[in-house]
Amino acid sequence: MESIYALLIFSTFRMALPLFFAAIGGYFSEKSGVAQIALESYLLIGAFAAASSCYFSGSILVGYILAALTSALFAQIFCILILKFKANSIVIGSGMNLLAMGIIPIVSKTLFNSTGSTPSLELPTFNVYLPYVILIIVVTASYWLSEKTIWGLQMKFAGEKKQALQSAGISSLKLQWQSLTISAMITGLGGAVLSTALSSNYSPLMSAGRGFIALAALIFAGWNLPRALMVCLIFGFCEALQIQLQSNLLISTYVAAEFIQMIPYLATLIALLLVKSKLSPPAELK
Repeated sequence: MESIYALLIFSTFRMALPLFFAAIGGYFSEKSGVAQIALESYLLIGAFAAASSCYFSGSILVGYILAALTSALFAQIFCILILKFKANSIVIGSGMNLLAMGIIPIVSKTLFNSTGSTPSLELPTFNVYLPYVILIIVVTASYWLSEKTIWGLQMKFAGEKKQALQSAGISSLKLQWQSLTISAMITGLGGAVLSTALSSNYSPLMSAGRGFIALAALIFAGWNLPRALMVCLIFGFCEALQIQLQSNLLISTYVAAEFIQMIPYLATLIALLLVKSKLSPPAELK
């Protein structure tokens, strides 16, 4: 019989997977100076695209690739409205979340004659390890891109000192557009994890606020990527804990399931209310 502690540790990493991807995606957007609350929409689009493409192609890798590409394509709406028409990023981000919730049932009705869940997938056994391999690749590539390249330095300047960047003849608009696209692609991979690793199909609103939790982790960590990943791990532990508590007959008998399910969201609120990072947000963040 497996130890409950070993199960809790494994479940913590498993539950934190989509948060990791969403936090990395949010990092690229926010560090470039654009507030990003549309992470929820990219998770949903990525989850649906992965589940649908896996169903038709039979390939889990195709699912991950199309999840990233579809989310990036969807994000161009955000880019055009924010960067071209100078719309408010908070308002547009909220609209993107609502748009994703509305457009997915329409596409699902066309493809599967259902506005609910997609058909269940028969996933290969290596899919248990694939998300971790992809995460390692994404974390390594993201660190290299943001910390070891000229592009990463320019991206940070776009979020801190846009005028200095423009005076050097470098387009901050182009950098932000690229950053927002990368943000959506990486977050879309987190959506693919939701529908192919944490589940075997797409179900409506399966992101369950993880985009907002990942953004909270990023803010809580002071827009520092390594710290944000550690905070995601803590939130993953909270989610794993509530699953374990619900499976405990003694606790579930006396405590309503709704209160137990509140644990990850309550932890997010407490973190943001009680703890203030010494690191300040990007100066151009809006």
